[in-house]
This record gives sequence, C-alpha cells and structure tokens, in this order.
Amino acid sequence: MRRLLIAASAALLLTVAACGSEDSSSTSAAASPTGCTPKVGKADLVKAGTLTISTNATLPPMQYLDSSNKIIGMRIDLGDEIAKLLCLTPKFVNIPFDAQIPGVQSGRWDMIDTGMFYTPERAQTIKLVPYEIQGVAVSVAKGNPKKITSEDDLSGRAIAVEAPGYEFDTLTALNKELKAAGKKQVTIRSFTTTADAYQALAAGQVEGVAIVEAVTSYYQKDGAFETAVKGINPAPLALGFGKDKPAEAVAQALNTLRANGYLAALFKKYGVTAYSGALKVTTGAVGAK
Repeated sequence: MRRLLIAASAALLLTVAACGSEDSSSTSAAASPTGCTPKVGKADLVKAGTLTISTNATLPPMQYLDSSNKIIGMRIDLGDEIAKLLCLTPKFVNIPFDAQIPGVQSGRWDMIDTGMFYTPERAQTIKLVPYEIQGVAVSVAKGNPKKITSEDDLSGRAIAVEAPGYEFDTLTALNKELKAAGKKQVTIRSFTTTADAYQALAAGQVEGVAIVEAVTSYYQKDGAFETAVKGINPAPLALGFGKDKPAEAVAQALNTLRANGYLAALFKKYGVTAYSGALKVTTGAVGAK
C-alpha cells in the first residue's frame, strides 16, 4: 500500500515504526523498589525479578512509540505501576497481536498488556483479568463527508480494521444483521497496523476506521479525522497470563490500584471507562459494566 505523509499527524509515523518484529523490546524506566521482596518467584517468571510484558505498540494513546522509539501510553503506565507493587522491574516487548497469546502460553513473556478484549473463548486458553471497558468506534475523514452517524450508516461502506480482532468480529456480526435486514453489508478491510488503516482512510481507499474509542479520540485531535460513531459492542478488556501465580498477583495489584484511586485517575486522564466487576481471573460470560 502506498504510504502517505499526513500533515500534523506524527502519531501515524510513530505507530508504523511500532508494528515491528518479535525482537523489538523496551525496558521501562520504572524499576522495582529497593529492598522490596518480589511478590512472584523466579519459578513463575521468564526472568527472576522482572515482569516481562508483551504489548502491540500501534494504538496511541494506549500503547505506542514516542519519537525516541520508547514504548509509552496508558497501558504502559499501568504495567509500570503493577510491576512496582509486585517489587518487579517491568520489561515491555513490542509484539504483533497475533503472536501474543501463543507467546504467553509458551512462557516467552509473563503478561499481555495490549488492550485485548475479554471473551469466554479466550478465557479458556489463557488466564484473563478484566480491568477496563471499551466500545468500538468509527473514525471518518474530517467533516464526515459520507454522513455516517450510526451503525446502519455503515451499510455498504468500506471500513478498515487492524488485523482481525474484536473490531473485525464486531463488523462481521453487524454484517449478519444487515444481511438479515436485506441491506448491503460492510466491506471490511484488514490492515497490519492502525496507522496503515488511517493512511488508507486519508487516501480515500476506505470510508472509515473501526477501532476503540480512546484511539479514535486521539486521532481526532490533529484535525484530519473525526469520530462518527461510538459505543458499538462495548466489552471488557483484560490482561492475559499463562501461569496462575502472576495472574493472581497482578489481580491483587489491580485491586490495590482501584482502592488507592490510581486506576480512576489513570482512566480519567485517558478517557477510559473502568470495569466495575471483580478484578480477578475470570471465566465465562462477562458483561460490559
């Protein structure tokens, strides 16, 4: 796909750099407290004393690369704070989304912190701790030339998504409803990164980008795009684990961060809705609350 330079949209260039390989990594500046005993032993970690965390740094402002190629964002701040409570040093590795679950299952990293949607099916393959709520939103070009204001308005439109995930599944489910109603379906176009999807939108190759609302709000700030539809199919997002002890320790840390007000302040800063259910390893159906 032809690359475009979009004025006043440096975030697009940063996230293109972020899509990288499984060798890309960044150790946070945060370090474990001096004289603090780790809450998770070396037998349950990739590296003793370190919480190795995978993320997909393509979603500003949630997780992305800054101008110095450092991984930053809301979920990075959260991972740093969790590691501090566990008396561990955080180490983030930038990994494509589709490699993250196999990696945590095989013990290549300890935790997935990338805005992964909770599903009962996923909860059968890895340990999930829900902690925030997001809905799918749709970005369009500035001025909303196609006058897209509802899910029904997506009928017959070409909408981009980052490589198949929750947004893809959401639009696929919408297509079933549109077909049943005798309406044109959405043409879903998948891209490797969110940056690629937005570049396709800027080039007029698609008519919208479907991604979580926190991301559409971020891209709206530079004036080239605007959020046309939001709140589609809201659901919890979860941190993911391959082992019981790290999952349970992180769940306890999240409860501490809820109790001391850190989570509320962090979510307010980034415009994110908190998950109000129990912060624990969860299986089965979970509501968007």
